[in-house]
Amino acid sequence: MDCQQVTLLVLLDLSAAFDTVDHSILLHRLETSFGITGTVRKWFESYLSGRCQRIAFKDGISDIFPLTCGVPHGSCLGPLLFTMYASKLFDVIKEHLPTAHAYADGTQLYLSVKPGNGASEEESIAAMETCIKAVRTWMTKDKLKLNDSKTEFLIIGTRQQLKKVNIVSLPVGDVNITPVASARNLGTVFDSNLCLVPPYQQYM
Repeated sequence: MDCQQVTLLVLLDLSAAFDTVDHSILLHRLETSFGITGTVRKWFESYLSGRCQRIAFKDGISDIFPLTCGVPHGSCLGPLLFTMYASKLFDVIKEHLPTAHAYADGTQLYLSVKPGNGASEEESIAAMETCIKAVRTWMTKDKLKLNDSKTEFLIIGTRQQLKKVNIVSLPVGDVNITPVASARNLGTVFDSNLCLVPPYQQYM
């Protein structure tokens, strides 16, 4: 904002992120990207294997079936393993955007643009759209799913800067998402002026 620019922030939403981690892909990535081999790799393989699941609904319950994907929820290793699983995502993003941020299954893409400059705004939206398409392609290959309808788009700047912005929407898959007034990121809600939204206002 101090550079007379606004920031386009896209908060990507993944569907059941921890549940879709493919064990074979994860183990291969631990070995090839992080050098985890031998006994330590076997520890991880043992940690992931042998897990089962069943579904209970009303008075019915399903048979037990083995899990070949997913990392345990609420575990110490779950977020770490997902981060390592998704580590290649940054290589994809860097081909299109200079900056991104991620924590566990939350990924944020952002790009600065001079408000009111039509060519610059169009170029930035095109770059963001291209990046999101590349991210989707990578996620599909690695069996992750991007949730278009829950992905949020926030334009951050001062009130004066935001008045100059001519950006109406951002294409995300088959959906055109419009900028929101505030968004939740890692449990915190902030608005387009980068001010925290008090809890009592979040439900008004």
